[in-house]
Formats: sequence, structure tokens, C-alpha cells
Amino acid sequence: MLMDELLTDELISAWWRLRQLPGFGTVTTNELLDQLGSPRALLRCDRQQLRSLGLSDTAIERWQFDENLSNGLDNLLNWRRQSGSGVLMVGTKDYPEALASLRDAPTFLYYSGNVQALQRPMIAMVGSRHPTPYGRQWARECAAELAASGITVVSGLALGIDGEAHEGAVRRGSTIAVLGSGPDQIYPARHLGLAHRICDQGILLSEFAPGVTPQARHFPSRNRIISGMTLATIVVEADIKSGTMITARLAAEQGREVFALPGVVSNPLSRGPHQLIREGAALIENANDVLGELGLDIPAPQTNAEQQSLELESPLFENDQANTEFVETETITLREALRVKSPAPKAKPKAPRIAESVDVTSNSQNAVEVPELVTCIDYTTTSIDLIAIRSNLQMARLLPELLQLELDGWLQQQPGGYARIK
Repeated sequence: MLMDELLTDELISAWWRLRQLPGFGTVTTNELLDQLGSPRALLRCDRQQLRSLGLSDTAIERWQFDENLSNGLDNLLNWRRQSGSGVLMVGTKDYPEALASLRDAPTFLYYSGNVQALQRPMIAMVGSRHPTPYGRQWARECAAELAASGITVVSGLALGIDGEAHEGAVRRGSTIAVLGSGPDQIYPARHLGLAHRICDQGILLSEFAPGVTPQARHFPSRNRIISGMTLATIVVEADIKSGTMITARLAAEQGREVFALPGVVSNPLSRGPHQLIREGAALIENANDVLGELGLDIPAPQTNAEQQSLELESPLFENDQANTEFVETETITLREALRVKSPAPKAKPKAPRIAESVDVTSNSQNAVEVPELVTCIDYTTTSIDLIAIRSNLQMARLLPELLQLELDGWLQQQPGGYARIK
């Protein structure tokens, strides 16, 4: 299939209407496209040729004359005309080539940002929404090094590892956030500022049309795009039963490389990566390992100053009290976002703290909420001074809270500090 064909409103209209016919899902549509050889060939087909492709006379009549099949088309075309926004179609220019090779490749992709990010080699990084400080820092630093070497880092804009991957990459190069909502619906809303920065050098990408809000059923579909459009998927901290592990298995099924970061055996989030390594995933320790496995150029070593900058300046690594302006299930549109001024670096929100609700992507009905202070502590000994820095708590308040968490079974006191035990 040719991938350099220019996308026009005429092409979009023809294939959009076809997709609305009963029985024309992504797989059927892609099979038809393979028979035609190019998207534009559909416009040249007469009735007899359409019949030979498997369309019934009823389907042909509806495709040509039923105005109901154009519902939603104006929304798509209007989005395409907006500055900084666009639509990609399988088989046409700029559509990710690796993704187009899948039987269930989305017919249309909607984006906001810089489409040039799709022209670079792409690597996915995924992991837990509740990672350890070690996982957060490793993801951010590895993503930064990959981006600096010319790689576009792909993830899902979720809390945790996804956010860290985007945060690291956007500082040194480009990143793509694949959404489970329309590209104008920022979820979670606390990643509004990050989404704006992504659009400068990368893009927000989705198979869901503008205006579509996030739904739990969208995220498995989103995951196949993350793995399918990339050369490889890196797994950083994940439980055995998690969406991250599903993404990793999708990557393997799609013929992509899978890399896993080993972790401390006492950390439950090490179980996913360790299981993947047992099943044949490549064990990696840094960005050079990833690039070497893929046969790509090795980046220049990062300086100590750059590493310190990444560790200390990342808003995602600070105490989550700085990120509680929105509940997790809240979505904010880019249009609304344009009316929101970006806060000064590290400024505390003026809005009162809002209790967070369960993420819509969660499959667990009985998930235990992890106390905020626990997320600042590693499964290996973490010094009290480092816990104080990460939590932004004064010692007079920190020490009683650590004692209570120890009594509640979350922590264990060690020589030199505390270690998380669950």
C-alpha cells in the first residue's frame, strides 16, 4: 500500500461514509484498502467494481446517497482546518507506517501538535500509575536520553510512568501522547500543562474524534496504538495483572520488541517486568541498552548537571499536593485550557485540595488507596532526609506520620531510614 498519498476532504468524506456502513469496522476497511491498493482508488470505482469488492447493491446505494452516513463528518473536517490540529488516514501521508501494518489499524487518527514527531523512530514507555520514586526517576531520565538521541517517546498521558516518560522526553526532544479520548479532551486534567508542552515538539494523538470523553472501554484500544506504532515497548514497574502488561503482550503479538526494567524483588511492581524477562523480554538498565538492542545510534552521555536538572525540576516528581487541582476523572478541553494561564514554576495551587476518585482506567473494584507519603519511599532503605525532600514535610510533622505508617503496616524502619513493604 502506498503511504505518501495526500489526504483531501474528498478522500476523508468517501472513507468516513464507508466506515459508517454496517459491517465496516477497522479490519474490514483495511482489507478493502489492501485490495484497492490506495485510498484514492475507491473514488474511481464504478458500481460493478464495488460489487466485486464485496459491497452489496444496498450498501452501494447508501454509501452514495444516504446523508445520515455523513453524521460527524463536519466535526472531523472542521478539526482538520484548525491551526495545529489535523487528521491522518491509513494509507496516506504522515500516517505511522508501523501502525498501518496492523490488521486493525485505525482508519482515522486525530491529532493536535507537531506532526513531524511521527517522522522519527518511536519507542513506547509504559508502567504503573503508582510507581516508586526509583521508577519515576528512571523513566524520566531514560525518556530524556532517548529523546535527545532523536527518538520520539510514546506513552498514554496517564499518571505515573506515562507522565514521567512524557516529562523527560519533552525536555530534550519530542513525545507523543496517545489518548483514550478525543485529542481536545485532556485526561487526567492535572496533565493540562504537560499536554500543552507536548504539543510544542510532539503531538496528542487519538483514534477518537474531538469531543469524545474518556471511557474505560477506550483504553485497551488506545494501548494497541501505543505498542503498534512503535519499534519497541519499555515496561517500567507493573503488576502482573495490569494494563501495562496487556500493552506489553500486544507489542509481542504485533511483532515488536519488548524491554523490561528489573527492580527490587520486594517491590510488587517488579513482578510484571520480571515475568516479561522470563518470557523473553530483553532486560535493560538504561537508554543505551534500548538503543543497542534496536541497532540505533548511542546518545552522548548525559552530564551530571543535566541529570540533576531532570531530577529536581520535574513537577511530576514533586509531592503530589502540587497536582491536586483536579480530580482524576475530570477532563479539560484544550479550548478551556487556552483560557487558563500556565502557573509559575513550582507555584502552589490556590484552589482547595480535592479528594481524588478512582481512575476510569482501573479494572479493580477493591483497589487499596496508597497513602501519599508512602509513594515517596522506596522498597529499599530511604533516608529520612530524602523522604522529607520528596514529601515537602517538616520533620515535626513527618516523623509522627512515618511512625503511624509503620504501625499500619506500610513501612518498616531500617538502619538509616525507612523501607516500603507494601
